[in-house]
Order: sequence, then C-alpha cells, then structure tokens
Amino acid sequence: MKNVENLLNQIEANYLSKNKKEKFSLEIKNEIFEVEGLTRSEKLDLMFSLKTSEKGNFGEIYEWMKPVIYKSLKLKDVALKAKENGYIKTYLEVIEMLFEPEDILKIMEFIIEKNNLNPKAVFQEEVEFQKKH
Repeated sequence: MKNVENLLNQIEANYLSKNKKEKFSLEIKNEIFEVEGLTRSEKLDLMFSLKTSEKGNFGEIYEWMKPVIYKSLKLKDVALKAKENGYIKTYLEVIEMLFEPEDILKIMEFIIEKNNLNPKAVFQEEVEFQKKH
C-alpha cells in the first residue's frame, strides 16, 4: 500500500481540483462550439447513473446524456429563445432541433472522451450489436 502521505497528497489534489472544468472546442458543420467539461462530482454522478441494462441502446444512452449535452454546450440561451418562438416544447428538445442525429452521436462521443468517461465501456455493447446485425 502506498504511503499515507502520498495518499493524502492525492486526496488534496482531488479536493483542490474538484470544481475544475476544462473547456474544449468541437466543430460541427463549420460551427465551433465551446464544450465545458464536467467537474469531478458531475463525472461521478453521470458514470454511476447509467444502469447496466442501458449500455446496449444508443437511445437510452442519449436520454441519459441529454442534460449533460445541454449543459456542456451551454444551450440555455438558444433554448430559451427557441421555446419563446414556439420551435420547441422543452428546453432539452433544442438538441434535436439544432443538430443532425449523426452530429448528436459525435457530440456524445466527444463529451465522453474529453471527460475520460471510458467511451469503450459505454458504447462497446451497442457497437458489437450493430456489427452482428
């Protein structure tokens, strides 16, 4: 086992960076989006909120990730305007109205990768299913 001092230093480093959010750029159809990374606690919440049975279905993974996409891409302002103009009924609906389905998958993979959420574990079962059919 590691020395207690080393473990304490690791805890201190995690504590000091617990609210840290990295920023990333993502280009979709010649538009650059600033994507905000997740904090340590947001990553934990996201990772452990996915039920094992959901790992084989992109639709369920998308529903699971919708709030994260909305928040990470900072879509609140455009969602407010879109709802005000009657283009959407719910704020999260802005994602489907703004992006093409293939772009939504790209966004999901980008967020998972940039937040070190192990995209292989999340998407592997669906990829294997797609290959078989």
